[in-house]
Amino acid sequence: MSWLENIKRAIEKAKDGWRHWRTFREIDAGHRYQARYHLHQRRTRKGLVWRYWRLFSLTCGPLLIIAGFIFIPTPGPSYIIIAVGLWLLAGEFLPLARLFDRVGVRLGRIGRAVKGVWRSSPATVKILVVLAFASLLADGVYTLFAG
Repeated sequence: MSWLENIKRAIEKAKDGWRHWRTFREIDAGHRYQARYHLHQRRTRKGLVWRYWRLFSLTCGPLLIIAGFIFIPTPGPSYIIIAVGLWLLAGEFLPLARLFDRVGVRLGRIGRAVKGVWRSSPATVKILVVLAFASLLADGVYTLFAG
């Protein structure tokens, strides 16, 4: 196989991934992860998924969750690591996909409420909030590097 064929195949895989992402975004909130679970199961039965993906998900998912909990006391993205581990498992377990859907709906409501409060706030309040976050960030960076 030539390098040109490899590039073409990589481009096709990227396009396919983009189509899956667009489909995921178009599905109503509250059903996205369940739809992803069912799509993943169908694609697995048809042989369109790497045959070791289930083993990979069932091994790496719990390992990432454990690593995330171990790293919670340290600075860094430990909660994101836990979420990625759960996301890997949500493709294999329908109850976990349902949980992701419920949490996603609730987070969406909270996000819309925060957005509404932000939009209705006066400019001075917005400036004070941004300055407070900037000072917290600066203090965190200072503590990390000089503290």
